[in-house]
Amino acid sequence: MKNKRLNIQRLIFEFISVSFAVLIALLVNQWREDHNNGKLAEKAIFNIEQELHENKDAMDILIPSHKSILSQIDSIIGTKEKNISTVDSNISIDVTLISSSAWEMAEITNAIFYLDFDDANKMAKVYNLQSYYESIIKQFILKNSYSYQSNQDLEFLRNNKQFLETIIPLEEDLQNYFDLLLKNVLVEENNE
Repeated sequence: MKNKRLNIQRLIFEFISVSFAVLIALLVNQWREDHNNGKLAEKAIFNIEQELHENKDAMDILIPSHKSILSQIDSIIGTKEKNISTVDSNISIDVTLISSSAWEMAEITNAIFYLDFDDANKMAKVYNLQSYYESIIKQFILKNSYSYQSNQDLEFLRNNKQFLETIIPLEEDLQNYFDLLLKNVLVEENNE
C-alpha cells in the first residue's frame, strides 16, 4: 500500500514537472515568435517610411511641374482659339509612377498584422489612393500611346489639360497624406 502511494506521488510529481516544462517551452517559443514579429513590423515600418519619403520627394517635383505645364496649355489653347498661328505648343508631361513595393512586401510577409491597426489602416488608405493615382497615369499613357495627335491639335491640348486637372489634386492629396503619415504615424512608431 505504501509502495502504491509512493508511485502515485511520483507520478503526480512527474506529471507536474513535465507540464511545467512544456508550459515554459511554450512561453519561450511565444516570446521568441513575438520578438521576431516585432522585428518584422519594425523593418516594414522602416521600409514604408523610406518609400513614403521618396514618393513625397517625387510629388514635390511633379506638382509644380504639372501646374506649370497646365498654365502653358491654357495659354496655348487661348492663343489657338484666337487663331494666332505662331505659338510654340511643344509640351511634355512628366509622369512618374510612385513606388508601393514596401507596402506590398509588408502584405506578403504579413508584417502588417503586427502593426498598430489604426496606423496600418491609415497606410492602406494612402496606398489605395496612390494605386488610384497610378491607374489614371497608366490610362493616360495607354490612351496617348495608341493615338497620334500633334501638339498643334486643340483636342490633344484639351485632353492633356483635362488629365492634368485630374491628377494635380490627387498629387496634392497624396503629398498631404505622405506628410501626415510621415509626421504623425511613422514618427510615433519610431519613438516607441
